[in-house]
Amino acid sequence: MGAQAIKLRAARETDLPRLKTLWRASFPDCAADTYFFEHCFVPGHVESSLVLLMDGKIQSMVFFLPTFWYDEAHGYGPAPCLVGLATDPDCRRRQYASWLVETACDFMVEKGAGGIWTMLPDDTLELFFSMQGFWTLPRAAARAYTAAELPKGTGRLRRAEPEEYERQREKLLQGKNHIVAGNLVAALQQAMAVRRGGGMFLMELHGAPVCAIAAKNDAVAQVWELLCPEQVRGEALALLAEELHAARCVVQSGCGMLRLLNRFAELKQPEGYLGCGALL
Repeated sequence: MGAQAIKLRAARETDLPRLKTLWRASFPDCAADTYFFEHCFVPGHVESSLVLLMDGKIQSMVFFLPTFWYDEAHGYGPAPCLVGLATDPDCRRRQYASWLVETACDFMVEKGAGGIWTMLPDDTLELFFSMQGFWTLPRAAARAYTAAELPKGTGRLRRAEPEEYERQREKLLQGKNHIVAGNLVAALQQAMAVRRGGGMFLMELHGAPVCAIAAKNDAVAQVWELLCPEQVRGEALALLAEELHAARCVVQSGCGMLRLLNRFAELKQPEGYLGCGALL
């Protein structure tokens, strides 16, 4: 491919029809007019988007949402969340996505970012991101529970808005290496959960605060995130199953990956918490 035919730039408002076409091709289960395009697309800023054009036509895109990485030894550093990576199916295997991600990482280094992270809907892209220098952080295996197996939840459960949820999440993760998701990513997670019959939830069980993100698939409650002491885990899942009228709960571990940059890059293999479940 001739270098003169390739161009990188920020996405523009006029690119939306083409971007939605790429989105449909890469994420067929997600409508093109999702919350992301309505609320998270910021045109004209390379900190928020990059597109690759071949002969004047967009063939690959990637977007970033502002988040932070907290490390006990290094403090906080910007670590944008990579979402919406898509390439025209006719142009796959030409390494456009690899080039786009690597260019974005180089740009983030110049901007002083502490890292870049992504949450994958499954493990099919794990090899791709590992080749771009991303690490898979430790995660528990997915586990299913039937409602009959769970103890009766005696606490309180209520739905939460993203800002309140994120405040509680930060309290529960205080002192631990983790991604600070921020209100924008939290709002996106909430929107995706609500579209799937779920939402964000706060609970209090035996004096212990709990936060969870869950969606529903038929009669199954899919728990994307559950932060609570181990001793109240069963009761928390029981309350979620009851709220979502689910016969089973599946706690999904997701596939979070992180690439550390600048002063954080000395941590050869990062350890910490990204979260559970798919963003999109």
